[in-house]
Amino acid sequence: MAVNPSRVFAAVIPVGDVYRDENEGMIRTVRRNTEQTPTREVQVTGNAELSSGPNRARLCLQVSSRKDSVTEAKNSVSRRLDYILQSLRQQGVKEENVTVTKDIRRAENAYYMEAEVCVTFSDFVKMQNISNFLVEKLDSSVTVSAPQFYHTTENLESIR
Repeated sequence: MAVNPSRVFAAVIPVGDVYRDENEGMIRTVRRNTEQTPTREVQVTGNAELSSGPNRARLCLQVSSRKDSVTEAKNSVSRRLDYILQSLRQQGVKEENVTVTKDIRRAENAYYMEAEVCVTFSDFVKMQNISNFLVEKLDSSVTVSAPQFYHTTENLESIR
């Protein structure tokens, strides 16, 4: 993570009547309060900027099937779901980084089953390789969404 240095300017304004600010090339007049003891004033200005790329990405895949029988719909989705999960395991994706949700419903005298697999990656190259592999190997009933990149809470805290 590249960090740009911050700059801070400070000036102690003298008690005299005229003060020349060398950084800004201007002259300021400081009026004395003759009834009280002279006071000094400190002015500080600063500016900083920091940026960091995301450290996590979430890739989601949707598998769906519409069949006349609930068993056929389940089997159709299950075969492709098993293939996806096996491919993830073979690529070294930990089970704790994978979430699977399944939904089945009846629509117009047919059964519709949908499953979604969401995988969290910290290795973006691995994510891209797996995404490309699954797009190549699976048919159009599997949708691979664009990855969502984000920062973990720990990452945000470390850059603050």
